[in-house]
Amino acid sequence: MVVEVRDAATGRPAASGVTGVSEHESGEITEFTAGSDLTLDGNWGRELPGEHTITVWKPGYLPYVANADVDADMCHVKREIVEAEIAPDPRAVPEDPISFTEGPDTTGGWPSASAEVQVYGDTLEIKGLAQTRSCTELRVVAFRSGTRLHAQVEPSDLPLGDECVGSRRFEARFSLPSRATNLLVTNAVYFPAVLFDGEVRPAE
Repeated sequence: MVVEVRDAATGRPAASGVTGVSEHESGEITEFTAGSDLTLDGNWGRELPGEHTITVWKPGYLPYVANADVDADMCHVKREIVEAEIAPDPRAVPEDPISFTEGPDTTGGWPSASAEVQVYGDTLEIKGLAQTRSCTELRVVAFRSGTRLHAQVEPSDLPLGDECVGSRRFEARFSLPSRATNLLVTNAVYFPAVLFDGEVRPAE
């Protein structure tokens, strides 16, 4: 399966910064991150003929959901192209973190991305590990829409210079409103793409 992402208003390729998942009818999940300006790459473990439900996200945009039926071929599966058109969320408001720090991971190897979520009073802390591309620092991009907060860790435009290490540690802190927040934390480079998806609320 190939997922192509375009801007709904302009028709231009818009896969950069997009993540997503495909849920097969068996319940198996495949995640996506951008492979080019137009397409998403999936961490397919095996070929899965049958019904797929595809959901893609980008901070500040409305989620896009589509269904695709992948047919089996003689030996493999037939190529299915899913065309996703994403549009800005008119209710989305940029959410600046209280603080954000990042630095090289010194444990060695090439560990998978991860995140831990903790709440201290009315402060949300997200810390973990993510990868970058082209020797740049990480940044966090976040938008709130109603009770939904989408925070994404992704490469920035700031070069690392002599500190070029692909795996980077990060810590982001946000203020929480008094009501519950539906939090989605995504990772824009490699996998896993979804680091956290659940409800958080201020600690009592």
